[in-house]
Amino acid sequence: MEVQYQDLGIKDGYLYEIIATTISFKNDKKIPNASCMGIRITNNKVIIKPYHNTQTYKNLKDNSLICINFVKEISLYTLAALKGPYLSKKYERFPQKYYEYYHIKNNNNSLKTLKINQIPYLRDAWAIIICRTKKSIKIDKEDVFGPVNLTEFELEMLSIVKLKDSFKLFNRAENLTLETLILTTRLKIAFEKNDYDLVKDYQSKIDNGIKEIIHFNNNLEVSKSINLIQEYIRNLKLEF
Repeated sequence: MEVQYQDLGIKDGYLYEIIATTISFKNDKKIPNASCMGIRITNNKVIIKPYHNTQTYKNLKDNSLICINFVKEISLYTLAALKGPYLSKKYERFPQKYYEYYHIKNNNNSLKTLKINQIPYLRDAWAIIICRTKKSIKIDKEDVFGPVNLTEFELEMLSIVKLKDSFKLFNRAENLTLETLILTTRLKIAFEKNDYDLVKDYQSKIDNGIKEIIHFNNNLEVSKSINLIQEYIRNLKLEF
């Protein structure tokens, strides 16, 4: 029987944190990308709002395909969010060993326009939703960093695959880790903008979050995430 998104425990209109995987090509070489994103699903449509400076946005614009990964390991969210020059070399990109490829069968006339027929997904995901862009709207908004440009993509679901029996609900330590991870990504932006007040504010919240996580935690995945967050912040070299 075909899997519906409601079968995964997803409720319409709720915000879910997922790992989005997309793909680009350079000299015929596949370059997968994984990023943490928030999504909402309403009336069989997935809504996602990537910033214009992200690889997820660029890949969606180039080939319209994306995979929504539901993952229970909090350390994978951490690797997807913090990849780049502030972690050790092996984590500069999201590790290749976590990727598999889903092949899309273009036997439907509506799929003939797809530029590619494969999309990366995470082998540790318990469920995935393969989507393509249906329409997009540019949005200008203000946040604490000033004006930002993003695009709201409405995605059509092509395939829903349940890979494992899991309806993972994060425990208190994992939820706190996710909140601390989001604060860490914002700390980097504040640092790059030389906003000392925001840096101090985020640093204080991160320190308090880590203390609370340590109080609750007996989870190896959480410990790995906290170690990566602390390494990332050390490598930012927060000096003004």
